[in-house]
Amino acid sequence: MTNDIRERIVNGFAINRIQPEKKKWFIEFARDTFFDDRGMALNHLIDVYTGLITSGVEHLEIAIGELRTEVNELKEQVSKKEEPKKVKTMMNGKKMTGDE
Repeated sequence: MTNDIRERIVNGFAINRIQPEKKKWFIEFARDTFFDDRGMALNHLIDVYTGLITSGVEHLEIAIGELRTEVNELKEQVSKKEEPKKVKTMMNGKKMTGDE
């Protein structure tokens, strides 16, 4: 065996112990995204998993947080809002509120 073949065997990386559909997805992902460079594809997936690269849903999480804040503010406004005072009109046209 030549040294080149020996190095490829020692430094090789096998993904044979995963489900066939996941292996197929990974191979297609590497081909389509990284010109069949499986090492860079794996590196990218690790970066996404560890948070170094965002997965793309952070903007949705931020928007959801902002909506929650707005809903809470609206709930507070509704709870603080006073009930409207009842206005009664007398026969002579004079208007009275419940305070009088």
